[in-house]
Amino acid sequence: MPYVLSPKINHGSSAMWMEGPAYEKKMIYSITSGKLPPVNYDEHVLRPHSLTHFETPAHTIADGKRLDSFYKDPNYFFGSTLVIKLQGNKYESKGNGIYHWVISREEIEKKIKAQKSIPNKILISTDFYPLNNNGYHDPNYVLTLSQEAADYLISLDGFNLYGTSWKSSDFNPGKPERPIHNTLFKKAGILENLDIKNVPEGIYFIAAFPLPLGEASESPVVPVLFTKEELAHYISNL
Repeated sequence: MPYVLSPKINHGSSAMWMEGPAYEKKMIYSITSGKLPPVNYDEHVLRPHSLTHFETPAHTIADGKRLDSFYKDPNYFFGSTLVIKLQGNKYESKGNGIYHWVISREEIEKKIKAQKSIPNKILISTDFYPLNNNGYHDPNYVLTLSQEAADYLISLDGFNLYGTSWKSSDFNPGKPERPIHNTLFKKAGILENLDIKNVPEGIYFIAAFPLPLGEASESPVVPVLFTKEELAHYISNL
């Protein structure tokens, strides 16, 4: 079966950035005897940064590209993908219950260079991290790239998508700078809050089309990974 990289979105689930519930709904119509229209229909309010989402440069750059620009080249949203699962527990305590693993260039370069060909898309997580109540990577276990690792990724030919299981690509509390986001945005879109805890390391085919919200800076997405064997099976049955 394909790997679905978004946890279930539960009504009233808590947000990660103090913006209110991650998902709210309000009834517009309900099926009621003798009343029209005879449908159930709800209004849905989603706060993407507390869900699995796709980010564009406009998230951290005032005049950055927005989602409609990415849809002009949908190759950002599908293709060959390397899932990297870093082993061990290198989360270092930062106090107040916060732990931070800064991913070095060496940690990812070795895994990327071991591939026969380098995919355009790189998703990164670890084989250890706790989950929060909504099934996402616990926000207190911070996982971000070092500047050297981010520079390495954008040096790769064709690199156009980065994904992380954590809720953001930067950890710079109290400061306005978002250096890792801005480095990656030079060549790629970003996926955050990915559910890849149970995905083995390896090469996959990803389909990760966000809701096409026009000029949005970010949008909810349900990425799906297929193994090469699954793709071959589905194609053979066409």
